[in-house]
Amino acid sequence: MRLAQSRRWLTLISPILLIVAWELAVQAGILNRRFVPQPSQVLATLASMAQSGELWTNLGVSMVRIALGFLLGAALGVVLGLIIGISPTASAVLRPIMSLVNPIPKILLIPFVALAFGYNEQARVLALAISLMPIILLDTAAAVDRIDPRYFEVARGYGASRWDTFWTVALPAAMPSIVNTLRLGLAYSLTLIVGVELFGAQTGIGQLAWRAGDVFAVNRLGAGIVAIAITGWLLTVGIDLITPGLIPWSPRPVERRAEESPLARAVRIWWRATRPFSFTAATIPVLLGTAIAAYQGHFNIGLFVLALVGSVAFQAGTNMINDYYDFTKGADNERSLGIGGAIQRGELTPRQVFWGGIAAFALGSVLGLIIVSQTGPFILVLGMFSVLAGFFYTAGPAALAYVGLGEITVFIFMGPVIVIGAYYVQAMHAGWDTLIASLPIGFMVAAILHANNLRDLEADRAVGKRTLATLLGRGRANIEYYILVGGAYGALLVSILLGVSPWYTLITGLTLPLALALTRRVSVSTDPPELNPVLRKTAQLHTRFGLLLTAGWVLALFLNQLFGR
Repeated sequence: MRLAQSRRWLTLISPILLIVAWELAVQAGILNRRFVPQPSQVLATLASMAQSGELWTNLGVSMVRIALGFLLGAALGVVLGLIIGISPTASAVLRPIMSLVNPIPKILLIPFVALAFGYNEQARVLALAISLMPIILLDTAAAVDRIDPRYFEVARGYGASRWDTFWTVALPAAMPSIVNTLRLGLAYSLTLIVGVELFGAQTGIGQLAWRAGDVFAVNRLGAGIVAIAITGWLLTVGIDLITPGLIPWSPRPVERRAEESPLARAVRIWWRATRPFSFTAATIPVLLGTAIAAYQGHFNIGLFVLALVGSVAFQAGTNMINDYYDFTKGADNERSLGIGGAIQRGELTPRQVFWGGIAAFALGSVLGLIIVSQTGPFILVLGMFSVLAGFFYTAGPAALAYVGLGEITVFIFMGPVIVIGAYYVQAMHAGWDTLIASLPIGFMVAAILHANNLRDLEADRAVGKRTLATLLGRGRANIEYYILVGGAYGALLVSILLGVSPWYTLITGLTLPLALALTRRVSVSTDPPELNPVLRKTAQLHTRFGLLLTAGWVLALFLNQLFGR
C-alpha cells in the first residue's frame, strides 16, 4: 500500500518539479527567454487569451475542423475497414492501395489537397479526413482479421447473410479495437490540424501558434501548445468515460483495491451522499445558457466556472436536504430504490446529512454572491428563490414534492431558471428568446422526476406522499411521461421554427430512439424493479439530449465564425 501511495505521489510531483525547474532555469538565464517560453508567462498569456475570447475563438474553429474531418475520415475508414475484413475481394482491391498510402508523411498530403481543391475550409476538412482514413481503415481491417473465424462460421450456419455478418459479428467483435484506434486517431488529428492551418487559414489554434512562432512570441506559442495539449487530454478522458457505455461487452482490467484511509473513506461517503449521478441536472442547463450567450457574443470563463460550481453546490444541498426530510417523514427506507442511502446504510446520521445540505447551500450562496457582485441583483433574486425551492421541496408540512408540485418546481428551477441565470451571468440581460430556448431542458428534467414518481407510485401512496403520479393514477401518469419527453422535442422544434434556436440543434434527434424505447417501456411496466431502469435511462436521455442541444449552439457559433457569418 505504501509503495502504491508513493507512486501516486511521484505521478503528481514529477511534472510539477519539471515545471518549477524549467521556470527557475529561465529566470536564472540558463535558458534564453527569447527562445524558450517561461511557464509562468505562458500561463499568464493563456489566461489573458481566455479572458479576451481569442483562445476560445481559435480553439473552437479548430475543433470544428477536427470534428468534421475526423467524422468523415473515421466513417470511411471504419466502414471500408470492416468491408475489407469480411470480403476477400475488397481486401484484394483496397488493402494494397491503403498500405502504399499509409507510410506517406501526412503533412505532405495537406499541401497536395490544398492545391487540388483550393485554400478553403472544405479542403482543410478533406485534408484531415484523407490523412486519418488510411490509419483507421487498416487498423479496423486488422481488428476484423483477429476475430475467431468460428464466429463467422456459426453466423453462416444459422443462415446469416453477409450484411447480417457485418452487423452482428464483425462490428461488435471489432469495436474494442476500433474505439482504441479512433482514440489514437482523434489525438493524431490535433497534430494534423497544426499542419492544415498553415495553408491559408486565418483563424485556428494551429494558425495562432504559427503566427506566434514567426514573430518569436515564445510565450504565446507556448500558450497555444498548452491549449492543444489540454484539449487532447480532455478528448482522451471523454472517450475513456463513454467507452464502457458504447461497448459494455469489452473486457475490463481488474484493479486491486488498496486499503482505504479514514480520510478517503470520509470523502467517498460524503461524495456519495450528495448523489453525484444527479449533477448533470444542474450542469446541463448552465452549459446551455452559457452556449446561448457565447453564440450571441458573450463569454466570461471565470463567471462560467462560478455559475457551474454554484449550480452543482445547490443541487448537492437539495439532494441531502431531500434525503433528510424523506427519511424523517418515512418516504424513504432501507427498501427504497434509487435513494442516496447514506442514512439508511448507517454511514451518516440524519443530522449530519441535514447540516451537510446546509453547508452545500452555503457554498453555493457564497459563489452566488461573488457573481452578484459582478452582475447585479437579478442573479440574487434567482438564487434566493432557487434555495427556497430546493429546501422546501421536501421540508415543511406542505412540501412541494408532497403536494403534487414536484414536476412543476423542477421544470421551472432546473430548466428555465438555471438556463436564464447562466445566460444572464454572461450577457447581463435576458429576454423571451432565452426562455423559449430553455423549455426543452425543462421538459426533459421534469421527465426524470416523473420517472422517479412513476416507479415509486405505490410506495408514495402508502405513506401519503401526493405526487402527480399518485394523483393522476397509473394510466394518466404514463401519459404525463409521454408529454414531458415528447414536449422536449416539440419545444425545440417550435424554438427552431421561431428562429430562436439554430437548425444545428436538430442533432438532438439522435436521442429519439432512446426516447421511444423508454415510452414503450413505461407503457408496459408497473413494477418498481422494472421501472427503475427507466429512471436511470431517462437521466441518460436528459444528459445526451442536453449535451447535443448545447453542442448544436456551439457548432452554430463556430461555423458562423469559420465562414464569417
